[in-house]
Amino acid sequence: MTPDAPDRSTDLGTPPARLHPLTPIATALPIVAAIFAITLFAGGGSAWQQNVAGVPLALAICALALVVVTAYRYLLWQRCEYWFDEVGDLRIDSGLVYRNERKVQLSRLQAVDLERPLLARIFGLAAVKIDIAGTGDSKVALAYLSNDEAIAMRVDLLERARAEGRAEEPVVETILHSVAPSDLLVSLLLRTATAGLLVLTGLLIFVTVMTSGASGLLFLPFTGGIPLFIVVTEFVNLYGFTVAKAHDGVRLRYGLLRTQAQTVPMGRVMAVDIIEPLLWRRKGWVRLRLTIAGVAGESDDGSSQRSILLPVGSRAVADEILSHVLPGVVVEAVPLVSASSKARWRAPIQGARLAFGHTDEVFVCRRGRVTRHLSVVPHARTQSVSIVQGPWQRSLGLSTLRVDIPPGPIKVEALYFPAHQVQLAADEQIARARASRKGDWAS
Repeated sequence: MTPDAPDRSTDLGTPPARLHPLTPIATALPIVAAIFAITLFAGGGSAWQQNVAGVPLALAICALALVVVTAYRYLLWQRCEYWFDEVGDLRIDSGLVYRNERKVQLSRLQAVDLERPLLARIFGLAAVKIDIAGTGDSKVALAYLSNDEAIAMRVDLLERARAEGRAEEPVVETILHSVAPSDLLVSLLLRTATAGLLVLTGLLIFVTVMTSGASGLLFLPFTGGIPLFIVVTEFVNLYGFTVAKAHDGVRLRYGLLRTQAQTVPMGRVMAVDIIEPLLWRRKGWVRLRLTIAGVAGESDDGSSQRSILLPVGSRAVADEILSHVLPGVVVEAVPLVSASSKARWRAPIQGARLAFGHTDEVFVCRRGRVTRHLSVVPHARTQSVSIVQGPWQRSLGLSTLRVDIPPGPIKVEALYFPAHQVQLAADEQIARARASRKGDWAS
């Protein structure tokens, strides 16, 4: 406790504490590294060729940046304190010019995750990421604590939330599946978008060489580098992906340079998408992605790792993981109604694959031929239902049923069905959603 700090400790409360003393350096070094990269590449590295009193200009810039940024981060660190108040909620007091005291109500706690960027791991530090229910900024971070302090903080937060009735009794964490690095790499290379870019690159190089000679090979690092950069980036992000069952939900761990531990809390899964790219089918692989309440703004193609439940795995593995996310739901057992032949006039490639169906628990829709999608949404997560009919669909007497859920990467749409069938399905889905929500409230 600082000398002038008030004594806020009670039976539930704790005295104010600061982040780890190495936090200023761990947060300043990435900024200085970025400045170093700028001086190295900007102007062909000319800043390293100019001397000031025998010292390279770029070196002086980097040294000055290190001092200034570290000093600023030190002042921020000195003015940041956190503690548990008299009712057990977490308080964070921070800010240099403008003071900001934030209260994290543990009655609204959704998840507590740990994140370890590369530089933080070198110093033995970790960030505690706290996710609370509500609108606006629902993320709170304590960066950085020592690894042991971060683990203890996570346990303390969950125990306090459990006392508030926000969690179940703890059980041993059980590993459900670990993705082999070789499977991850092969799956990324065989993914439809990546394979398409590689084929397009090969064709472009072939045409360029045939028309411009061997000089066309100069384009290879630029055209071929794009898909390879995508593969390397996602491989690094998802390396070591592990799915485990814990008392507070499904625990995900992944990352090579930045290791992350993400929790998918029970009851916050809005929808699940089972993805099956064309070149994965011989291996029987699928990918699982999620829309989670409070995690919006993910890329529509599901490439963001925060929307991924399983990057690649067999259908049996996917079914086991789904049984923990959607208990009691067997996706393969959901009866589906296929679209009529008219749908092929609107969608000639995927028309034969379009279908939707439901059980007492979930609504399911199927789409895609090259990359197949099977989207599943629990009835209780349905916010609204809408019917969409463009000019082309109207001329064919077709409509699209859209089940609206919180923002995220998954769109739940039954595409191109007869208008009267869609109207009936919409009315039934509204009734099922209303009944399911009443069941949720009653429980």
